[in-house]
Amino acid sequence: MDRHPVPPERRRRFEAVIRVIDLIVYFAVLGGGVYALIGTPVTVLGELQGAVWLVFLWSGLLCVGGGVGFIGRLTRYWMLEMPATVLAFAGILIYLVVLGRYAFTSISAAVAALLILVAMGMIARRWAELQIFASDPDRHDFRSRMAEVLRRRTANFPHRHR
Repeated sequence: MDRHPVPPERRRRFEAVIRVIDLIVYFAVLGGGVYALIGTPVTVLGELQGAVWLVFLWSGLLCVGGGVGFIGRLTRYWMLEMPATVLAFAGILIYLVVLGRYAFTSISAAVAALLILVAMGMIARRWAELQIFASDPDRHDFRSRMAEVLRRRTANFPHRHR
């Protein structure tokens, strides 16, 4: 790969595509949170058996995680995405646990559960990618690391260095 690197223009296009995909996933998580808040199915409410507070927790995690993650990715302030990915992942996990019982009741429910897993995988992938931004081997003390975090905005994708 180092002998035949991707031309810079083509690399920028792919990095932009990755950014758009990330934005779509964050928006979908936000949309799932709004739907969970205002349109929770009666069957799910019945399944929760009086633990309706879980709907607010679940939708709050999805809304905050998806919304803050979207803003962070849009503005390229990756430090906003760090907690957002964790919140979104937790919200998706609750979604999967609550709706998991219905995953085997029909083909459409199984497809929905698989798509939830895809969203969870995309959020986990972005969290792992953000760990690259958060780890700078040239910054050893807390003060210099925080100054770098506040100063730096991300490109579309972490760059490789030799």
